[in-house]
Amino acid sequence: MPYNQITPAGTIAPGADPKGPSRKEIRDIIETALNKDDFSFSWSSRNRQPYEGTLDTGSNNVSLYIYAWRISNGGRKNLPSEKRIQISQTVDNVGFHRPITAGQKTLLLGIYDSPSGTPIFAAWDAASNASHTQKSCQVQVEDLCAALTEHIHECQDSKGNTIFTFLPDYLGDYIDLVVAGNALAIPAGAAGTLDKKVKAATLPSRKKRAIKSTDKILAQIGNLSSTERTAVTKQRVGQGLFKDLLINKYHNQCALCRITTYQMLIGSHIKAWKDSNDTEKMDENNGLLLCAHHDALFDKHLISFEDTGDLIVSPTLSVAEQHELQIGAIPSITVTSGMKPYLADHRSKLKK
Repeated sequence: MPYNQITPAGTIAPGADPKGPSRKEIRDIIETALNKDDFSFSWSSRNRQPYEGTLDTGSNNVSLYIYAWRISNGGRKNLPSEKRIQISQTVDNVGFHRPITAGQKTLLLGIYDSPSGTPIFAAWDAASNASHTQKSCQVQVEDLCAALTEHIHECQDSKGNTIFTFLPDYLGDYIDLVVAGNALAIPAGAAGTLDKKVKAATLPSRKKRAIKSTDKILAQIGNLSSTERTAVTKQRVGQGLFKDLLINKYHNQCALCRITTYQMLIGSHIKAWKDSNDTEKMDENNGLLLCAHHDALFDKHLISFEDTGDLIVSPTLSVAEQHELQIGAIPSITVTSGMKPYLADHRSKLKK
């Protein structure tokens, strides 16, 4: 009886065991995944297991020991959905015996070469596998497949041990949150699906990474004009995490009109990035989700808003210009208490 596999369509059906990934491909998949979403990762040793490297999560640097193998068929014909990694008895145990702390973590990973086009990770508890002799770690193909739709999925093996399956985009988040016992440090009572809980729990780190990454870019382009640096910042931040935070706040719609086309929307700072401290740079209260037209008006300080939400128009705009720019169609906005200090700063720069 053939083993069940994930199909190119993302379903499950009997089929041949994927041939990959190779050891080099495994390392490349890990490296690529850990240099996304503003993470910064570098290897210090990648010749034999455990591989070693350092990950900057934004909040701190994590020293990593990484054990990783390809996920293949389980080897038991009566269990057609079982998959496994095989831990060699000759592998160096140094990482398995190292305690997991905020600054050092050991990963026990498997990678399934899914024909759906996206590799799928499975992560087991490293410490519980410290003693092994040709030991297998199992996971069901259904739980691997669940990662395609859930992004990160929690399940258990036959002994009740926790396993996480997830897409490459979630490897950094898993490392950021994983604690002893292969649990994730998610606040009690957190609402939503697991992927939303993970993204909420890692938001402080993601904000710090976005700031670090943007400031690094700005330092590299220090010879550009202020206008050019502002444009780079808006492209880097206004189309990144900050925009995503405002997409959620304003329900994917320009705060001043009904445009919902994602590509036309910009996360616009009320108090400019260059004038903001690190807390203010990624504070949702310091932003409006605006279409390109309204972002230009707001960014150039041709319009602003009172604390009541009422529109203020720069006197430098003539009646004819206001008509051409459809200023009269701009509504009042809802202003929260958290937005008021930022709007006061913006109003102070209104073109006179």
